[in-house]
Amino acid sequence: MRVVNTLDELLALPSDRYVNGFRKRVPVRLEIPALTKPVLVRAQFALNELQERCGVAGAAGCMFVALVLGVIQVFGRHASLLTWNAAVELAIVLGVSLAAGAAGKYLALAITRWQFAHRCRAQYRRLSATLEAPDALAS
Repeated sequence: MRVVNTLDELLALPSDRYVNGFRKRVPVRLEIPALTKPVLVRAQFALNELQERCGVAGAAGCMFVALVLGVIQVFGRHASLLTWNAAVELAIVLGVSLAAGAAGKYLALAITRWQFAHRCRAQYRRLSATLEAPDALAS
């Protein structure tokens, strides 16, 4: 678990490879003393809901589409699937679909990384405004 104690650390989170990397990401806990607990919990929840994504849906979608399209092409080109040419083409289709699944996973993770960076900036602005609001009311 990564503990954030200042707003500047919140802005640095997107560059932390353990928090916003392509591998398993650790959750974030906000402990900024100047802010109230409900505000911190809402911000922490907004950041941590992205931490559980691992790109499996993107991988499965890309792999399925590549596999279906490849099998349809092999069926269209060969009268019988019991030939060596058809078997080799099916093996190639399987390899291409696995590669498409890996590419889909990394694309989904890249999008999640971008979303996390965007949410960090949004939470920074929101929490900064929360800190400045009481000062504006007092003067």
